[in-house]
Parts: sequence; structure tokens; C-alpha cells
Amino acid sequence: MNSNDIETRKFIKTTYEEYKSRRLTGKIDSNEIFLAKNLIALYFYQVAKPHFSLIIKEYKRLFIENESLIDEGVTQYEKEGISLIYDYINDFDFQRDNFNIFISSLIIHSKLYSKCPNPEYGGKLRENEVVLKDFNTEVPSPKTASRIFNMFLNPTISNRIFDNYYSGNLFGYINDCIILSVKLIKLQPFEDGNKRTIRALLNLLLKRINIPPLYIDVSERKEYKDALLKAIRDEDYDDIVKFYYYKICDAIVLLDINNSELVNDTEQTKNYLKENKPK
Repeated sequence: MNSNDIETRKFIKTTYEEYKSRRLTGKIDSNEIFLAKNLIALYFYQVAKPHFSLIIKEYKRLFIENESLIDEGVTQYEKEGISLIYDYINDFDFQRDNFNIFISSLIIHSKLYSKCPNPEYGGKLRENEVVLKDFNTEVPSPKTASRIFNMFLNPTISNRIFDNYYSGNLFGYINDCIILSVKLIKLQPFEDGNKRTIRALLNLLLKRINIPPLYIDVSERKEYKDALLKAIRDEDYDDIVKFYYYKICDAIVLLDINNSELVNDTEQTKNYLKENKPK
């Protein structure tokens, strides 16, 4: 790790700590998005990253249990499934594997339930009416949900998520990924496990720009669900985007910046920025 990288990491950590302190004490102002975007851009463009497998290992060590607490009634089997989901995210290679929103969602959902007594439940689209737990909002019928969700099997439709990525619009891509996650949660394509599946899909999409996987702390459940409800019910995405920008900064610091020893002096690390910028 060169001296510029070390100094950049120190600056990100110091700025983030001030950002987090102001946010937790309610002193954050209209510059919150500006500050978060600067931290994310600085990390994306200026910091040499560790191998992603090390980030995933750290995520699993710290946050698998936490992820299982965001939604109520999660079984031990499903916790084991969440761990397998992040193995899948770790192994997925956007240069090698054909990404598809529909297929990846089914794979993630299948892995979520793969350790359960009835693993065939995973990866199956719902056939019944469901209620979006904790949200006072209508859910599409099974037929409508299936019709819309199946549209993502079309590679042209699925690949639209990467339009801003290919044009080099970093935050356009991040916003598109967040908004897609909201729309899929509203759709509720599966009988259960939708939010966990779609949060993991969001983390897979963010892997393409080398953002560490996001986690939601139990203490943040209300803020997350309030922002998600506003986005689902009113199609007002400001709060959920602001929330996820903060969580991206959180993940960057806790899963990478605070663990600088993860960075190995390898050719992959040395060439990381060059190889992984949007084309």
C-alpha cells in the first residue's frame, strides 16, 4: 500500500467518523448527500481495494447474524442460507458470468432456503396473495407479480440496469440499483424472504463497482423501513437513497478502511483501479 493510498484511507475514516457522529446526533444538514457522495467517489476512484473474497469473509464474520435480525422469524436454517448467498456473491464474476436480474434473484432465493427441511420452497415464485409485513401498502397479485418479474428474463430489459455503469455515471448506477431493489420488494415475487433476497441482489450489483456488501444494523430497522415504505407507497426515493448512501459509507469503512491489513501487495491489488472503473 503506497503513501497516497494510506493518506486517502485516513482521510475517508476521519471524515466518515464526523459524518456518522453528526448523523447520529441529528446535526446532519442538506449537505448529507454531498458528503456521502464525496466519500464514495473518493473510495471508488482513489483507494486500492483488497481482494473481494476478503471483504466477503469479513462481512460474513460480522453481519450474517445481524442480517437475520432485520426481518422477524428467521430460522437457523435461513441463517445458514444467508451465508451461502454471500458465497455466491463472492464467486460471481461479472466478466465471466452472464448476469440476469430474474435468474440471480431465483438463485439467491434458492440458497436462502437450501438448508431448510423443504428446500424446494426456494426459488419458486409465489402463487398466493401475500402481505408486505410492516407496510400498509398493496401488493400486486401473484399473476401480476409473476408477469412483471418474468420480464427480467429478457436480457435487454435486465441489462438496462447497467446503462449508467457503462456510461461512467457512478451515482446514476447506484441510484438505479437502489430503485430497482425497492420496485422488486414492492413486487414481492416470492412467498417469503423477499427483502433478504433483494438486499442480497443489491449487494451483488454493487459488487460490480467494488462496493463492500451493505448491512443494516438492528438499530436502523425503523429508519430503513420508514424510508422503504415512503419509496414503495409514494415512489419518493429520496430517503431510501440517502439511507443507502450512508450505508455504503458505513460498509466502506467497517469492511475495508478499518481493516487496511486486508490489502495484499498483489498484481490484482496494484491494478485494481485501472481494471475496475466503469467502461
